[in-house]
This record gives sequence, structure tokens and C-alpha cells, in this order.
Amino acid sequence: MPDERPPIIYKKENKAGRKRQIRRLILIIIVLCIIQLIASREYILTALGRYLIYQEPPQKVDVITILGNWGDTIVRARGGATLYNKGFAKKIFLPIMEKMEGLEEIKKLGISFPENKDLVITVLEGLGIPRSAIETSTKEVTSTRDEAQEVRNVIEKKGYKSIILVTSKYHSRRAFLILRDAVKGNAQIISVPSTYDSYNPEGWWKREKDWKRVILEYQKLLLYYLRKIFS
Repeated sequence: MPDERPPIIYKKENKAGRKRQIRRLILIIIVLCIIQLIASREYILTALGRYLIYQEPPQKVDVITILGNWGDTIVRARGGATLYNKGFAKKIFLPIMEKMEGLEEIKKLGISFPENKDLVITVLEGLGIPRSAIETSTKEVTSTRDEAQEVRNVIEKKGYKSIILVTSKYHSRRAFLILRDAVKGNAQIISVPSTYDSYNPEGWWKREKDWKRVILEYQKLLLYYLRKIFS
């Protein structure tokens, strides 16, 4: 009777050989993908940087709203002032940022320290905006979602039907999405991020300040989309 063991061994070896070939193929594909990513890294990074910016052509509206941020106070205020001075609106609305921790204690010590609202108003007035044209929220805000709610409140109170949204470039897409959700179609939102913002989508990874902003903004965008999915 012929011995059947050699063919069995052959089949095992053939199967092991195929597995090695598959592993090599997968490794080659991974290496090629990595090479492609490295070769296209600037294109990919630039696309990521550009996605955060949502910009539309400005047009005449009922009110310009400037979103708050301590680090970008001047940048955002100048963007809003330029639009006002070009005649795109007759009113500017400012959601009031939450007071800095320890501010009241400092004031009790006789030390004068401005709130974010005061800084924005100072810049706006210095750029020719009359105080009578500047409106502020009555409630302090701690997030973009809070700011959007205050904008919705002023829309309902004043009957505004169109708004120019002014914020930093890297913040503009998420801010637009949140504000659009808040107003629920009761007003037209036009996103016009400040032209004075130095954020550069074509080289954001070269500046520590910008790559920190981009990473944080994508984390917040992910949270926004997750809330949309599970709410």
C-alpha cells in the first residue's frame, strides 16, 4: 500500500507558503501606503487645515455677531469692525464671555482689570463703531454652544433675519454648524471669518500655536458630530 504521508506534508507546506505570501503582500501594501502618505503629507495636512475654514461672501444683514475668545479678541473685533464700516450691518452683537476666575477678588483689592466685553468694545469704538450700535448678551457664556443660544435669543427678541458670523478662521466651520443648528432656520447665517487672523491652512503644522488649535478643533468637531448622531 502506498504511503500517503508525503502528500499531506506537501499540502501543509503549500498552505504555509501561501500564508507567507499573503503576509508579504500585506506588508508591501502597508509600506506603499506609508510611502504614499509621506509623499502626500503636505497635501493632506493642507486639506485638513482648509476644512476648518467655512467662508462665504459677505452681504448686507441685520446684525454682525462677534464670537468671544481671549486670545483672538483683537483679531475678531477688527474683522467685525471692518464689515460694519463697509456697511454690511448697522448693529453688532457680542455674547459676553464668562468672567476670568478671580476677577472679583482682584477688583476688591482696587485693581482695575477689564472684562473681555470691555476689551472688544474698546477696540470697536477705537475703530469707529458707535457705542449705540453695539449690543451685548445679558448672560455670560462659556462655550460656542452657549454663544449660539444667546444669538438665538437676540434673534427672537429683535426679530433679526440675517446674521454675519465673525470668528477666527480655524473656528469658523464648527461655529457656523452650531449657530445654524441653534437658529433652526429662523435666520440666515453667513460665515465671514476675520481676515486679520494669521491662521494659515497651508502651513499650520509649522507653528505650535496653530497645530494646537487644529488638533483641539478637530476634537471638538468630533464631539459635535457625535452629539448630532446620538442626540
